[in-house]
Amino acid sequence: MLSDMASHDQWRTFVQRCLAHRVDVDEFKDLSKLMQSRSPLKENDLMDLLLEARAASRIAWDPLLPVYIDGLCKVGQVKTASALRRLLAHSSIRQKSESKPKMSTLMTDIKVIQDVMLSISAGAIPKRIAEAAELFGATVEWIMAIVEWHNTSVSQHAGGLMSCPDAVSLFESLGILLAALSGTSKGLETLSSDHHQELKTKLGQALTSYLPLCVDVSLPLRHRLDALQKEFNLYGEQPSKQLDHSAIEGMNVNALQFEASVMNGPLINTRAGLYVYINSMLVGRPLVDDSILINYLTNRYEGHQEALVVDITTAAFDVLCNGVHRNESSRTMFLFRTFLVNKLPAFFVALTAASMVPIPMEMCITQALSRLDPNSFPSFSQMFSMQGSSVLSDARQEFLFACASHRLIQESSIERLLGENPMQTVPVGGPYQKDDLVSQINNRPERAEQLIGEIESMEGNAGAIVGAITEVMFNLCNQKETMTLKNICNSLSRRPQTLDVILLFRTTKQVLQPLCTLLDSWRWDEDQGENQPVYDEFGSILLLVLVFKYRYDLSPADMGISSNDSFLLKLLDRGSCSQKLTELSEKQNKDLGSWIGALFIAEGINEETMSTCSPQEFYMLVATLFDQSLGACESGKLDFETLKGGFEYLLEPFLLPSLVVALTWLGNHIWQSETEPEIPLKTLFSLIKPNSISGEAQAIHKTVLHITARPLEEQLKDVRTRHQARQNIDKISDIKPILDALDPYLSFRRVGSCLRSELEVWAAPAAGGFPGSIRGTLQALTLWSASSEISLQPHSYTHRQLLAGIRILGSARVLGALIDELKQQTEAGSGDLALDIAATMICAPMPESFAVDQNICHPVDPTKESLPRCAILTLRDALSLQHENVPKISEKDPLRAQVIVRLWRRVGLLAAPPSRVSNIDVSNIIQNMELGVEGQGRMNLDATGGGVGDAGVGDDDPGNIDQMLDKAAAAAAAGMDGGVGQDMELDGGVGGMDAIDDVLNAADMAVGNPEFLDLDMEGMF
Repeated sequence: MLSDMASHDQWRTFVQRCLAHRVDVDEFKDLSKLMQSRSPLKENDLMDLLLEARAASRIAWDPLLPVYIDGLCKVGQVKTASALRRLLAHSSIRQKSESKPKMSTLMTDIKVIQDVMLSISAGAIPKRIAEAAELFGATVEWIMAIVEWHNTSVSQHAGGLMSCPDAVSLFESLGILLAALSGTSKGLETLSSDHHQELKTKLGQALTSYLPLCVDVSLPLRHRLDALQKEFNLYGEQPSKQLDHSAIEGMNVNALQFEASVMNGPLINTRAGLYVYINSMLVGRPLVDDSILINYLTNRYEGHQEALVVDITTAAFDVLCNGVHRNESSRTMFLFRTFLVNKLPAFFVALTAASMVPIPMEMCITQALSRLDPNSFPSFSQMFSMQGSSVLSDARQEFLFACASHRLIQESSIERLLGENPMQTVPVGGPYQKDDLVSQINNRPERAEQLIGEIESMEGNAGAIVGAITEVMFNLCNQKETMTLKNICNSLSRRPQTLDVILLFRTTKQVLQPLCTLLDSWRWDEDQGENQPVYDEFGSILLLVLVFKYRYDLSPADMGISSNDSFLLKLLDRGSCSQKLTELSEKQNKDLGSWIGALFIAEGINEETMSTCSPQEFYMLVATLFDQSLGACESGKLDFETLKGGFEYLLEPFLLPSLVVALTWLGNHIWQSETEPEIPLKTLFSLIKPNSISGEAQAIHKTVLHITARPLEEQLKDVRTRHQARQNIDKISDIKPILDALDPYLSFRRVGSCLRSELEVWAAPAAGGFPGSIRGTLQALTLWSASSEISLQPHSYTHRQLLAGIRILGSARVLGALIDELKQQTEAGSGDLALDIAATMICAPMPESFAVDQNICHPVDPTKESLPRCAILTLRDALSLQHENVPKISEKDPLRAQVIVRLWRRVGLLAAPPSRVSNIDVSNIIQNMELGVEGQGRMNLDATGGGVGDAGVGDDDPGNIDQMLDKAAAAAAAGMDGGVGQDMELDGGVGGMDAIDDVLNAADMAVGNPEFLDLDMEGMF
């Protein structure tokens, strides 16, 4: 046996080597067992060495460290409670007022606590009452420590834990840990026992301190902890011996024990599940946040990357096939096709670059194509008679060429995969690189408009182009280089379909926040020279923001508007509302008079009119300007031709974006008016279909009509119906020409709304109404999943049905229908299949809650901007409420209660926040996607594995810790199947000893350690 000091040194070296060489957790567990047999070390000392290694490296967040701690707990070398206590001892929340504060350990703390919570939820721990008591004790110490940290922080005017997103996450994780532990059978026995009164007193004190701070945690968690406190009298005092609570406690124990008794079935990733999820992302506004998508896939596949690649490729083709057979619009089909051809290859490249082990891409793609219905992909000779299927064949060919261009598959394999001669060739230059494109635009700004024209092409380059364009826009906003920015915004405003592609690679907030900030902070100087170009640039940037806003029905949070004093927030909220003259300030009255004079009295708009009125001030006056002008015309003070001629000035390019505000006000005015609408209708027609308009203004005018056409049509049809009912035909004579003029612009919005014909089918009594049709959809998808290897054609599906159900019935009734069908499928033996599909429907993104979902992956700083809120009850919210009622439901309908528990667990797994369940570093994948990885940072894969060929790079820099951490995270996600660890055989003992000695190998280690001198040190790492 080695001395204690020597043993410490050996372990310290071992831990440091494992972290430095990114040894995966399975090897670490086996090697640590060998170390323990040779150099025994107490569990607290082992935890201290492991946690001190982090401080020695000066790296605050190493994703491998929590994995090692979890591994040591699972093999029994460290008790879980001991791990929690030593973690607390090293946590930065225990730091005092030191001259050099510790680096933050919160991310590590959160991950370890989440791992413990998962072990508890899975039933792995606690096995004994004593173990449960130890876990309760450790959790109490953590809760009291974080409460103390918060109180100290508040007293030092530092804002407390609620000012730090990581601290809030740690705070909530501790509450969830306590709730999970109290729901286990051993946890309940501990709380019900009379032998742990001291522990219950401490737990009561912890809860009494913790609950008042629970304002920002989830409502179900607060309810559960509050119920726990009441049920077991956990208020920091000994329960009265005079009161007999045995019957009540027995009932509480039985209720809480029910959930602990519910066993999970096998986790099945159905073909229909991912099919539903991709449908939900693309049904309306593209809801594709790379962090959310990667996190969902990581949670779903838990490191099985080959299955991930096969399934998402299959699902993308299934969505496209379904679109063809449902006769979806050309705009929707374009988006499906672009996701397949432009998004997936870029995603696969990034996934490959982040992986330490080869991903056999060609094999995965081949397997995915073999799962598709061959009848959907005709040969070239058949295409002319099968137009819809030719779309599928074209898309398959474009996808394969994009994969070959990105060197995911060999070019020579395309013909084999297609089963025919391809109709095109792989681009010689290979895929675009984002940084190269940024450089090109910087050197030649007109290159930006050329590239924007290529975004809709199907060559796999859209991601790199979007990355370059958005980066340039961000830089231009920071530099306030508005002339170049204006040209880019004009190009994008005129291509609504291009915006859909952009949202496959960037979120609305990423695109719009810099623009909104620029518009809000726009500086106005009366002496700046020419003012018309400034109005022109301001209007072009504003118009692009409005295009995004109205095309996708965005909330301020979606747009990145954070200040309540934002000009844009005011414009969107009340810009289309006119004000009374008495409500205007002196300056506003003066500006309004100047504009009325310029439009209707003087010979046109001059520099003086604009110099005293900033663009922001002008846009806030537009509605009032129209109100006053129309009022003057209707009262006879202004003849109509003069009115019409004055408003024609607003058709000049530099003022045209203001027509969005004007037409919105005008539509509302006509709809609300009970008097003669003749003049407003004639004014509206003159602005929608002007007698003459310049060529430069025509494109802007079309964009304005795209934005305003749909609400105008609805208002005018309602007005026509009202006046027809009064048999006043004269008042509606001018409406039909306006509706005809608006008709070409009505299909602008993408919000996932359903057609009236679809709604009638779903709500038909024969199908059981809307709830019955939703149940029927879940049933059909379950049946298809059960036979998807035989029935290759995807079942007809549109996510519009679920969205319409939520918006019409509410989430509670939709969830009830899903649970009803899930219960029935469970009784029929298909519960595990249906569970995956129902859970995916609940986790699927929807516009109303997308900003909240994004905040989980990209937390906002609550000191700088308000947290996003969801205006509706989501399916996840409804499920949480149902889960709270499980004890009551279990008394009347145990099977339904079991279904709810299993569904809640599955949703919790799929929707778990990043770095909580899996160890994949999604930031590395996202960074690779943004950079358009090609060569740099990619792994060399052989040809048979669908590799990169000769596009590899040299040896990794051993000093680059970022590179090490990225690879470690990817390795953990990949499960290290077939990776480095396969060379370390542990059977028979000999291989294991060689392996552990190799890990410890260093020239200085042999000195003074004779037992290491005769071991083979070669071949490692």
